[in-house]
Amino acid sequence: MTARVTVVGSVNADTSLRLAALPRPGETVLAREASASLGGKGANQAVAAARAGAHVTMVGAVGREDGEPLAQALAAEGIDTGLLTRSERASGRALVLLDDDGENSIIVVPGANAALDDAAVRQACADLSPGDVLVLQHEIPAATSRLAAATASAAGATVIWNAAPAPAHAADLVEHVDLLVVNEHELDAVARLVGLRPAGPEADVAAVAARLGTDVVCTLGAAGALVHRDGALVRVPAPVVTAVDTTAAGDTFVGYLAASWHLPLADAVRRAALAGALAVTRQGAATSIPTRAEVELGLAAHTDTDQINSIPTGRNHP
Repeated sequence: MTARVTVVGSVNADTSLRLAALPRPGETVLAREASASLGGKGANQAVAAARAGAHVTMVGAVGREDGEPLAQALAAEGIDTGLLTRSERASGRALVLLDDDGENSIIVVPGANAALDDAAVRQACADLSPGDVLVLQHEIPAATSRLAAATASAAGATVIWNAAPAPAHAADLVEHVDLLVVNEHELDAVARLVGLRPAGPEADVAAVAARLGTDVVCTLGAAGALVHRDGALVRVPAPVVTAVDTTAAGDTFVGYLAASWHLPLADAVRRAALAGALAVTRQGAATSIPTRAEVELGLAAHTDTDQINSIPTGRNHP
């Protein structure tokens, strides 16, 4: 079965700098090398879904004068860019600092991402149907994400919202969501915004799911992921790898998860976790995302060692 995934989100031109350690406030450091590539959470997730085997449409905005290389990079992945609009603003940009431990700090200038065309969003989402998947992040205006989610939900599609970067205000929350995907920091932020007192990932996942009326997946890095669906909570382990660059690990996870939505959720998360683990063993953002064949080989290698475990849902929140 070939999934149909529509991504409404950000497209950036990334500049990555490799250095021994991330600079502290007031410190000047020298980078060993610099590289440029396609980036942005929306674009990365679209590439991941395409490499996972889905038919992918990218809805976003790039600069009229500087956006053509980004559009071409997406098209080269087999992604439909017919609704990628051109803006008078410059394309979004990200500066990615990478240290020798594989950790990163990222600064984003939204540029054209802050001016997505509502008409293109409505057109893309109204054309969806049951079985299709819409993917959203938090690098575009929340109002645009809410428009996309409401339109896609009305059309019967599944809506996945990756609340990253972590929302800071209640007005940033998106309704009509079927699955919320977060890391621990983002889960904590969402819990606070919906009036909960954070009490740890296991309790928070269950409480946020109940408060928002949605399924929730929380990624935990090397500790795997927590999956809350229909009142049940399970932990999905992650393979052990040596991290080189964590830049697009979360985006790889989300894209593979969307492309695997036809599978049982725990199985889809397991596939996504392996894809994310493979991504951190390579440098770059979109360039680090593994192919479907690589993930299939990895799944075969880990079949006998990885287990999916049911766990208690934790105490109730006040």
